[in-house]
Amino acid sequence: MGVAFLIIRIIQYTVFAASGSKLAQRIGAKAFAHYLRQEMAFFDRLENSSGAICHRLTSDALAVQQMAGTRLGILCESVTTFGIGITFGFLFSWQLTLTLFFYIVSLFVVAFMHIRWQVRLNKRSDCIVGSASSVRRTFRLQYHVH
Repeated sequence: MGVAFLIIRIIQYTVFAASGSKLAQRIGAKAFAHYLRQEMAFFDRLENSSGAICHRLTSDALAVQQMAGTRLGILCESVTTFGIGITFGFLFSWQLTLTLFFYIVSLFVVAFMHIRWQVRLNKRSDCIVGSASSVRRTFRLQYHVH
């Protein structure tokens, strides 16, 4: 039974990783094509410098790949395991299951707060990296002018 679970898990992660990679590649290609169709004035703004656009393309594709890839597989596996565990818990001892349910809900609340904090942190770091890459580009242009 353990060998069967190992084989199923390997297949699951492989399939989700492959689908996430293909989805990220398609989204990245469409986003790049969208950037190519923009007017020249679009690239004159500081937030749309070449470094910021490259960073945006790679980080967005990576985020899609991570979300649609192995994380989606882990989410499906976790929800299924949680549902089966709660069902068996109610079948064997509903009092103990209700007691543990309080701790599970508090764990979900803490995880939700952590995810919100991490999203804010990622937005700040993306802003900092984008502005740093545009500063580097501006410095290089000033250096070549003189």
